[in-house]
Amino acid sequence: MPKVLVISEGSLPLLDLTEKLKPNNWDLITLNQKQNLKDIDLIQKADFLLSFSGKIQDEILLNAKNIKLIQLCSAGFDGINRKITNDMNIPIANNGGANSIPVAEFTMTLILSTIRHIVDADNNTRQGIWDSKLQSKKSYELFGSTVGIIGAGKIGTRVIEMLQGFNTNILYTDIITSSKAESLSAKKVSIEYLLENSDIVSLHVPHDKSTDKMINKKSLSLMKSSAIIINTCRGGVINEKDLYDHLAKLKIRGAGLDVFEEEPINKENPLINLNNVVLAPHFAGKSMESYPRRVNFAFDNMKRVWDGKKPLSLV
Repeated sequence: MPKVLVISEGSLPLLDLTEKLKPNNWDLITLNQKQNLKDIDLIQKADFLLSFSGKIQDEILLNAKNIKLIQLCSAGFDGINRKITNDMNIPIANNGGANSIPVAEFTMTLILSTIRHIVDADNNTRQGIWDSKLQSKKSYELFGSTVGIIGAGKIGTRVIEMLQGFNTNILYTDIITSSKAESLSAKKVSIEYLLENSDIVSLHVPHDKSTDKMINKKSLSLMKSSAIIINTCRGGVINEKDLYDHLAKLKIRGAGLDVFEEEPINKENPLINLNNVVLAPHFAGKSMESYPRRVNFAFDNMKRVWDGKKPLSLV
């Protein structure tokens, strides 16, 4: 009978669903990393690690002597020490795109909210200000604009699909050529060309050494002053100080951010004080429909490994 060690911090619906959707006779052991990790024996006997947040302490990894797969319910895996897992030859799988729909939808929400000043409009209306302050702001249409997608994986291509109804010109950059993206008339270009020519830049890459602070003073300086940037992947891919400088000086027009270098966001973060930024608390992927997709994929993938097959969606 497989023993699954469930790293419990994260969304309560996911924790409830693991109990509801687990295969018959599978043994689930819940572990809260925020508590003292006293029972090393439980970790050492586990066959699988299941994490909701994609963050696992080194102490757990080092004692996971019997682990056959680390299965994530998240898309991101930057909260795991890859040196340890590589040294121990432990494979890691993410959620296989199970949250791609809500993240892509939220990306569209941030795009439209940013270019149409939705937050300001809502605040003004609540205060009885009938759009007088907004009259001086330039409001642009998404229709007919050029959108640059940095990272054409499962989420990036979902965004490209959703853009089809807006008659946009779509550019993308990725380490591989995406047949899916190109079937949707997206054009693969260099990141420099994308930044220089896009009205909207949307980030959909994992956070690792190759992408750490890839959006910085140099890359932001390539963007149009009328352009906006959207980030629903990981905060670490942007140098927030450089982004703040460009937004505050209107070197770029705006930003929609669901993720930050420090989470929860520091109350002293200067981005909070800008009115050309739409902020959200890292919840783009949280939808009631995506939760069972994530858990079912996780159990199906662990069962593949238990049956001697290779796991899907390895990172």
